[in-house]
Amino acid sequence: MIGSDLALQRVLQALYRQRELGTDPVGLVPVGRPEEVAAARGLGVPAAPVAAARAVLAGAVRKLDLLVDDGGGVALGGVRIAGSGVRRPAGRPGGWRSLWAKLAAAEQGTVLTSERAGRNGPAGRPEPGLGEPNSRLRVEADGRLLADVHRPVRVVQVSLPSGDAAGEGVMEIVVRTPGALLRARAASVSVAGRGFGYEADGHPVGPVRARTWTVHPGCWGLLLPTAQPPRAERAAG
Repeated sequence: MIGSDLALQRVLQALYRQRELGTDPVGLVPVGRPEEVAAARGLGVPAAPVAAARAVLAGAVRKLDLLVDDGGGVALGGVRIAGSGVRRPAGRPGGWRSLWAKLAAAEQGTVLTSERAGRNGPAGRPEPGLGEPNSRLRVEADGRLLADVHRPVRVVQVSLPSGDAAGEGVMEIVVRTPGALLRARAASVSVAGRGFGYEADGHPVGPVRARTWTVHPGCWGLLLPTAQPPRAERAAG
């Protein structure tokens, strides 16, 4: 396929819902601005179109983990919940990129936060979780309580490990509260509150009242460049 991180996310989400994820490996030629293909680069996909195309045609399959939420959504890189609300890109969204983002949010059973609504809803009322400096959230990781509604939460960051730690079937969780920073690793994390928005791979979703993310270890394959032997070995051969 040819596209951005969002296009890859959409393909994986469709394959997951059709129960075809992992049947065949996925190949990607990334197209877009650097911030739009950051997740693909982090997974090892070459930035150069020619090198990426070669990996699609003759690359090696690497099994990767995936974050899946209880609403049917998936995330490649991670999820971010900010107490001050979902960040909005500068400028007016439009074109096919905006359409993809709206479809992604609709597929997960939520409503994409509208830039035109600002910090207020259609009726001028603040939307839950979008206008508060801190959110009252309950966060549990594998049944262990990380944060409760009695203490405000500034940021919850959920990500899949990279490098040598990738593919271990766990996620890395960071919970920041006023004056404290808590880190944990778990196979699942649940967040609940009166209403909060979040970003999945940088794309806004919500608000929702509760969401659970689970790591699906090695559930899909990505075609990546094969390791090249050292130049001296190639010359000797």
